[in-house]
Amino acid sequence: PNELCSLIWRPEMAKETVENPSKEVKSRFDELMETKVTSGSSEEEKKELEEKFLGLRRVILFSGMGEPQRNPDGETNFRGQVWKLLLGVLYQDKKKDPVEEYLKLLGLGKATKYKTRSGESSYKAIRHDSFRTLKGAKLFDIKTEEPKVIRVLNAYVHKARKPYNQGMNTILSPFLVCMNEMDAFYCFYTLLEKMTPTYWMGYKNKGPGTDQGFYLGAHAACRLADKVLQEVDYDLHESLMNNVRKTFRTQSPRKFFHKLYTFRHMQVFSLVAKPMEEVMQLWDLFFALGMHMHVVAYVAQLILIRHLLMDENANLNNLLTQEAWPKVNARAVTSVTTFVMPKLSEELVEELKNHVTDKELCCKLVDWDSDTHPTIRGRAKSDAETKDTSDITKISAVAGKEPGKVHRQLSATFSGAASEGGVNACKMS
Repeated sequence: PNELCSLIWRPEMAKETVENPSKEVKSRFDELMETKVTSGSSEEEKKELEEKFLGLRRVILFSGMGEPQRNPDGETNFRGQVWKLLLGVLYQDKKKDPVEEYLKLLGLGKATKYKTRSGESSYKAIRHDSFRTLKGAKLFDIKTEEPKVIRVLNAYVHKARKPYNQGMNTILSPFLVCMNEMDAFYCFYTLLEKMTPTYWMGYKNKGPGTDQGFYLGAHAACRLADKVLQEVDYDLHESLMNNVRKTFRTQSPRKFFHKLYTFRHMQVFSLVAKPMEEVMQLWDLFFALGMHMHVVAYVAQLILIRHLLMDENANLNNLLTQEAWPKVNARAVTSVTTFVMPKLSEELVEELKNHVTDKELCCKLVDWDSDTHPTIRGRAKSDAETKDTSDITKISAVAGKEPGKVHRQLSATFSGAASEGGVNACKMS
């Protein structure tokens, strides 16, 4: 899922709709799964497989997979099958029986060996969090799902040989919505240990602007969200920083803003937002294009309420706290995300892609007093002085009236966004 590919954004894509997106994705999925490729296959056969896989990712990006439904049977439904494919959880290791391995991990009992940063056992920390996992979510009933949450998180601690961290229970819940318990465990483990390992690392002070703490990748993602906002909407970035500087009387508004409002979104990959069924559709995007996309999707959500945030009297606590965060419209966020990506510099795109696995890069990013790419900030300011930001303003204006129309109106509003060849290369992994 982290290999480099190129996806194309064209203005006409914004008006493309599929009557039954789940059916379209299923057709591509079935076609892909029927393709047989072995180590002895020709280059043409391997290329055909790559093209079909890219086609599946494209249809997920531009049409979505439809709204997730409750899964009372607890079996792996179609969305779960697609997620397993995108995460690479295919149980291809013939030396390991996944059922036997999972049962063996459960047989190890309570995860008391690995202590949390507060000194308590992982099992105790899991029990402190399990009963309140996504309380009130329509798709996830913690009263019936709590035993699964406890078992999967305990098994994860035993397999990963590291302690439980707060937020893991939240990240697990979407998998349990669309998968059986064993599939959910392996997908959860793959997401944390293979796709976003830096998010669960600790770090020590390495510079004057660096704190000592945990969730290294999530804190690095806060810095990246700041950079993305600077590059795509410098005016909004400066307006927010001025608001924070005035309201909270801080000399470090960027660091303060993102620790206060952004960090929790980065920590749990947007699951702070509601409703869950919309956020799960954003996860379709993250799994199809790479987990780094959740950082850009967060900035897209800020752009969608730009008309509120730019008000000089805006009370950020009434707009950006976890309780006040506006309801997510997945198609609107996806459209703005894919519109924003081609506007980012190559340096920043590389940082986005690499931060989920590169500890050294993350350690540099969490030092807010340094610039990993000093030219980015200066260029963002320079561009803001010459660039017509009416496109971003129009997005916000449309979103303020009817968020559901953002996806369709991107075509009419931004017909000039494409390059001379009629396409914009949107490089993602």
